[in-house]
Amino acid sequence: MAIAPNRLPLSRRLRRPVSVAARRTSPRGQSLVEFCLVLPMLLLIILFGLDFGRVFLGWVELNNVAREAADYAAQNPGAWNTNTPDAAAQAEYRRLVTADASGINCSLPSPIPAPSFPDGSNGAHPIGELVSAQFTCKFQLITPIISNIVGTNGLLSVSASAAFPVTYGTIQGIPVGTAVPTSTPSPSPSVNPSASPSPSPSPSAVPSCIVPTLTGLQTNKAQAPWTAAGFSTSVIFSPLAPPQYNIGSQTTAAGTSELCTSTISVSK
Repeated sequence: MAIAPNRLPLSRRLRRPVSVAARRTSPRGQSLVEFCLVLPMLLLIILFGLDFGRVFLGWVELNNVAREAADYAAQNPGAWNTNTPDAAAQAEYRRLVTADASGINCSLPSPIPAPSFPDGSNGAHPIGELVSAQFTCKFQLITPIISNIVGTNGLLSVSASAAFPVTYGTIQGIPVGTAVPTSTPSPSPSVNPSASPSPSPSPSAVPSCIVPTLTGLQTNKAQAPWTAAGFSTSVIFSPLAPPQYNIGSQTTAAGTSELCTSTISVSK
């Protein structure tokens, strides 16, 4: 005996068969497909960010290496004297560069390039001449697509340079004496018991120097008058030179009296 549809239990009347088309359009399956499509692009962006961060930090460290190298060469210009080079000082220069660059994940050229003197002076390098240190290292990228775009087996070249004026040596144009003066023995003091003790000498004042005029000079000519005025520090260039430029302003006015250990900055 057949049972009328309207007499079926409520639970059996609410149940309906799920078609194959309905299963294919399930939201859960659609989300999984979208995730699989987005995942490679997301991983590519993350890897690109890692590569960019590594290269940027390496570039900052490479600039510090260039500044340290240029500063060492400015204090030891005689090491690269074309007539009497100092091999020990050059070896120390290469050691310092290698040690400073050990924390950078890049390959420096071998051998380490020597500093250059853009002014082109031959022989000895006088005070005020600019010395420049420039380095280029290669970073190995880890992102496959980015490394293929860059080419050269995924190696990205990054360069940094710095320049400082020579701070040790002779001033160009000033003759250097070769004769060594002989010292005369000082007479022995005579003892006079009746003489009253002389007052103790007052401490000598801190020496001061007159600031020379640096405006209008080329950057490679600024250190010489500054040192000739008696100052023992180096002229600070802003921006760094090279390239050379005419000095437009100086932080301390010319003609003023300053301590001989004072510093001065010049700019365009």
